[in-house]
Amino acid sequence: MLYTFALYVLLSVGLAASIGFLVLHRPRRFFRTVEINASWWVIIVGLWYARSLILVGIRGASPGPWWDVALSLGLLAAIDGLLLVRFFSYLRYRRDHPEDPSTAS
Repeated sequence: MLYTFALYVLLSVGLAASIGFLVLHRPRRFFRTVEINASWWVIIVGLWYARSLILVGIRGASPGPWWDVALSLGLLAAIDGLLLVRFFSYLRYRRDHPEDPSTAS
C-alpha cells in the first residue's frame, strides 16, 4: 500500500513538473538541437509518467524484493529531481529574461 502511494506521488510530481515546463516553454523553432535538448526529453519522460500512472491505476503496484522497491523509487525520485530542476530553473530564467527572443511569438 505504501509502495503504491509512493508511486502515485512520485509519478504525479514528475508529470506536473514536465507539463509545467512544457506549458511555459514554447519555442518558435521546435526542431533546433537546443530545443530538442531542452524539451524533447521532458516530453518523453512526461509521456512515460502518464502511461505509468494509468498502468498503476489499472493494474495496481505489486512490490517485489526490498532492493527492487528501493531501486525503483530511488530512480523515480532522481528523475523527479531533474524535472523539478528543469522547471524551476526555467522559471528563474524567464524571470531574469522576460523578453527572450527565442521564445517570443
